[in-house]
Amino acid sequence: MNTHVAAWQLDMFDESSPVHILIPKPDPLPDPHLWSESVRDKMVDALISRARDSRRGDKMPESLMDCAYLISDRLRNKKIDATDYGATLGWIMGYWDGAVPYVHVCEVSGTKVRFLRDFILDTPLLACDLRELQRAVFGSLL
Repeated sequence: MNTHVAAWQLDMFDESSPVHILIPKPDPLPDPHLWSESVRDKMVDALISRARDSRRGDKMPESLMDCAYLISDRLRNKKIDATDYGATLGWIMGYWDGAVPYVHVCEVSGTKVRFLRDFILDTPLLACDLRELQRAVFGSLL
């Protein structure tokens, strides 16, 4: 962050010191509706490659690894972002697709779609979290 001298502070001993204000960096990209067609295409390509590719050279996509790490942190009772966790559970269970559907990512990587879904349903803590998510998002007739 850059600083800018906004004023000078004088004290009673004839010394002065500058008063700085921080100038925030501008956002590198404007709102998505203002993007050019080429920037939009590059962002879509980057999003799809992030969801489908692996940085480690194996065939496990980063999006699935991120899900696994988040679920692992939840099972180990580490602090997690509740919004990200709920979105992850909903994405895995197929309640919403997000930018790239979970089923598509699994099919591209050769991962069984039911693997994480069954793991969530078979683990009591995760199944309880899923029921809470269902109640919060879909409501209840009772």
